[in-house]
Amino acid sequence: MPHLDEIRDRIANVGQIEGVIVAMRAMAAAHAQEARKHLRAIREHEATVARSMAEALSMAPAGESGPPPRGAIRHLRIVVGAAQGFSGLYNERIVSGALELGEKGENRCFMLVGQRCLSEFAERGITPDWSASMVAHAAEVPALASNIVDALFSRLDSGEVQSVSVVYVDPDSSGQALTVRTLMPFDFSRIERAQSLVPPLTMIDPQLLIARLVEEYVFTEICEALMLGFAAENDARMNAMTRARSNVKHIAQDLQRKFHQARQEETTTEIIELSSGAS
Repeated sequence: MPHLDEIRDRIANVGQIEGVIVAMRAMAAAHAQEARKHLRAIREHEATVARSMAEALSMAPAGESGPPPRGAIRHLRIVVGAAQGFSGLYNERIVSGALELGEKGENRCFMLVGQRCLSEFAERGITPDWSASMVAHAAEVPALASNIVDALFSRLDSGEVQSVSVVYVDPDSSGQALTVRTLMPFDFSRIERAQSLVPPLTMIDPQLLIARLVEEYVFTEICEALMLGFAAENDARMNAMTRARSNVKHIAQDLQRKFHQARQEETTTEIIELSSGAS
């Protein structure tokens, strides 16, 4: 049986660990809530861009909704993974799912978001075409999305890639399902042409306007994917910390039982020794 002082020290250490777990859980919950507040603004902006594109499409001849795709050779997949650990199997699930997507032998490359995601790919011997750290706060998402869009369209313009998709976890889906959204080639069929007798007033060529609106729409889609991924990671961390705290409580209860048992045995031993000395 461990000595009383040793058990007492372990109880104190467990208490400190529980305090850290509680703080991490509270921080994750705050980040997840912050991200969800930003989602409404992102989706409203996306809807605004879609309305503008619908009006711009009304000026373009039917069948000429945008610039034709180049003869590229690779599929680019943007993977929104985890920034940190302590989130259970969240990151491993995203990486495994992203690698399983696509047809066998598909010529693909990756843009990775999140240091843990990058590390997981590195362990599998895969070097990304581009990578970035995940944001620490939800307000930093637009800046990161802008960097991704710059890198993405640079590759599209050079003809390196033709198709692009983004992979992330939707925290509000059933079982936090992995979501795959196709970004390019852009699907104009989801944007209904505006029916208006008065064409919109514009100072630039309709095709150029549509191309710029496509870029802005993709920007909002990436913003949404990053914000959802940020919320999902913090939800996963919050759940992991809840499980960890439950385990810590069980350990603490077990140590308390051992402490009481050791103290009782020590008291019994002292009584026996005193009784033997008295006789």
